[in-house]
Amino acid sequence: MVDVQTETIERYLREGKITPDLEVPFGDKRSFKYFKEATVESYAKQYGWELINPANMKDKFMDMVRTMDMSFSYKPVLLKAMLEYVDDKGRVRVEDMVNYFMDFYRARKESGLVVEKKSSLYCNDGYTRKDVERNIFSNPFKRFEDMRFMSRCRDIEYVEFNQHVWKRLTQGEKDWIVGRCDEKLEGYFRKRC
Repeated sequence: MVDVQTETIERYLREGKITPDLEVPFGDKRSFKYFKEATVESYAKQYGWELINPANMKDKFMDMVRTMDMSFSYKPVLLKAMLEYVDDKGRVRVEDMVNYFMDFYRARKESGLVVEKKSSLYCNDGYTRKDVERNIFSNPFKRFEDMRFMSRCRDIEYVEFNQHVWKRLTQGEKDWIVGRCDEKLEGYFRKRC
């Protein structure tokens, strides 16, 4: 509901800056934390967070693309993959995303370009499709999912853009996103060379 990442929320919970209205333990060390809408609104006001709602979701998504903080090159690759293979309903097959990632990093390697940071799985040989899928969902996808811009479909073969984002994106904006991703990738890899 707010425009901050899960890690920020988790840190604020650990530091006691925010407290859930209800906490339900599961397993040994984990729990589900629930917040009433009024509580979220109060914390958002206190910490200067903006609420994400259907009316502003597309704008928040475009802001995220515009600023696109990157530790790795994965976010722009994810967006390019999704826009390459998206159907008219905003859905993308997970298999197509995995193929796009594998092809993107393989092409860089075969061209003698910097593939990624040395710690990236794409710099190694022998990674599997499952490794790539795990990487996609743990790194770039999670960031967009945390903000509710994307989600995994009930049919787990697909992911999808949030309909409040997808239905409002014009073709010109989709083209701009691809161009922005290209700019971010160029800048990212220029720093690595």
